[in-house]
Amino acid sequence: MKTMSILLALVNSLLAGLLLMYALSSHEIHGSSMVWLLTKSSAALFVILVGVLTWLASVNTIDTGPLLIGGLSLVVLGAVTIVWTYHIAVISGDMEYYMVIFGGSLMMQGIASLLGFGIKEQTMTIP
Repeated sequence: MKTMSILLALVNSLLAGLLLMYALSSHEIHGSSMVWLLTKSSAALFVILVGVLTWLASVNTIDTGPLLIGGLSLVVLGAVTIVWTYHIAVISGDMEYYMVIFGGSLMMQGIASLLGFGIKEQTMTIP
């Protein structure tokens, strides 16, 4: 599960970076409100931060506590992304399937982080 979490962290961080670049483009800044722009940007930066935490936890540089909180937050963020995408589709008729896939990928990364890093490894040595 750790390997799957690391792979999804890489993919999701790259996609979040692309969404962040698109959100900060001149076309998108003039077309949306500042609150929505800050919400999208902070969510993308959070996904990138959890990706970095996943990589640092995999090389045993940091404790897994913040990563587990981040994984749980990714599960929630993924579900919110899917629900919001369906809401926008109902309101405007514009279904963005890539956001549903991205939300599912965020949920899978969060679950893989929780299962992979949440269980301590057992050793056969005497303490």
